Amino acid sequence: MKKRFDLEILENADMNTIDALSDKYSAVSEAEAENIFRRVMQNSGAADEELRVQGVEVYHRPVWKKLLAAASALVLVTGATAGGVYLYRNFGAETADMPTDNAEEATAEEHIEEETPTEVQTEEATEAVFMELQLHEAAPYAESMEEAKAIIEEHTTLIPWADRHNYRVDVKHYAELLQCEGYDINSLEAKSFIYHMLRNSFLYFDSAVGTLNWYINYEGSNFYPSAEFQIDLQNQEGYSKCINEDNDVFLEFFAYDDKIITKENISRIYQEETCSKAEMIRFPEDNYRYIEIAPPDYGLNECPSCSINCAWNKVHDQLMPEELALAFLDNFDNWQINGISDYLGRTVAELSGVYDDGSELKMTVDLYTGIMLELNIENSDTGFVDKREVTSLQIDVPVERVEFDPSGLTKTIYTD
Repeated sequence: MKKRFDLEILENADMNTIDALSDKYSAVSEAEAENIFRRVMQNSGAADEELRVQGVEVYHRPVWKKLLAAASALVLVTGATAGGVYLYRNFGAETADMPTDNAEEATAEEHIEEETPTEVQTEEATEAVFMELQLHEAAPYAESMEEAKAIIEEHTTLIPWADRHNYRVDVKHYAELLQCEGYDINSLEAKSFIYHMLRNSFLYFDSAVGTLNWYINYEGSNFYPSAEFQIDLQNQEGYSKCINEDNDVFLEFFAYDDKIITKENISRIYQEETCSKAEMIRFPEDNYRYIEIAPPDYGLNECPSCSINCAWNKVHDQLMPEELALAFLDNFDNWQINGISDYLGRTVAELSGVYDDGSELKMTVDLYTGIMLELNIENSDTGFVDKREVTSLQIDVPVERVEFDPSGLTKTIYTD
C-alpha cells in the first residue's frame, strides 16, 4: 500500500515582499510573475524552507487532537492502514494551470438539455473564461525528494487568493453533461471532473453555513458528535461548535484576525494560535499535486486548500475534501459514479468504491461546488466505521463573524 505524506507550505516572506510581488504580478505576464516570486523567495532566504514533508500525523493542529481526545475518550487515528483505519489529514496548499479560454468546449454536445442547477455556486460572468479540465493521469514518479519538489515547482503557479475564481473549469458544462442521457458518467472526462471538484472546491464557493453529523466506530469505541458551522471562505474566517450525544457543546473554534482559538467548555480553558491569512497561494496543476517517490520518502503532496485555516478539521474535510479525494479516489480503477441525484436540494454525484485495505467507500459530491455531502467508510474485517453527513447547507450567504469571549476561561499553551 502506498504511504502518503502531507506537504505544508511555509509562507516566510514578509508582507512587504508579498505586496511588492503583487504589484509586479499585475504588471507582467504570468510566467514572468512566477519567476519574480521565485527570485524574491530566494533573496529572502526562504527558498529552501518553502516545502516541508511530514509523516502521517493524528492531526496537524495538536491542540484540537488533544481536546477531542479528552472530550470523547476516543483516539482518532490518522493512517490508512491494513487495519482499516481512515486517514484524517489537515490543511495544505494549492496548484493548477493558468486559465485558458475553454468556454466553448469542443466536447459539449448540442443536445444537452437545459437544466437549472438547484443552487449554482456563484454568479457567472457574461463572457466567462475557464481553465481547461485536466484529464486525470497517474502520479508522476521521482527518484528523490529534490526531484519531486522540482516537478511540482515546474507545474505550480502563484495566485492571489482573492482572484482564485479565475481558475475554475466550466462547471455548468460538465454538470449538464453528467445529467445528459447517453453520456458515459464513468468516462475519464466525467471522473476527472468529479475529482477536480473535490480537490478544488475552494474555487467554487465563498461561504457556507450548515450542520453535520458523524459516527465513528474504532476498536469498539463509538463517537456520535455533530457540528454547526459557518465559514466565510473569501475572508478566511469561521466559527464551528461540536455537540456531543447529550447535546452539550464541548468544543468551539473561532477563526478571524489571523488567529484560531480553541475553546473547551468542559474544562473551561482556551488556546490561541497565530494563523495568518493566505493572501497568495501556490496552485499546482491537478496532475502534479502528488508525486510518487522512491523509498524511503514514498511520496510528496501539495494541498492548496490546506493553508486555509478558517474551518475545524471535520468541517474542513467536508467543505474542502482535497486530501480525502487524494487518499481514496486517486486510483480511478477503485471507484465509480453510480448516478446523479438530489441531496438537500442540490445536484449531486453518488460514488462508491473499494480502498486499498478492503474498506468500502460511498461518497456524495455536490456537482456545483465539490463539497462532500456524505461519506461512508466501512471495513467488515476490522469493524471500523466512519460515517459523515451534512444535514443542512447554505452556500454563498452572508456570514456574520462570531467573536470569542474569554470571560471565565483560563488561557493555556499547548505542549507536547
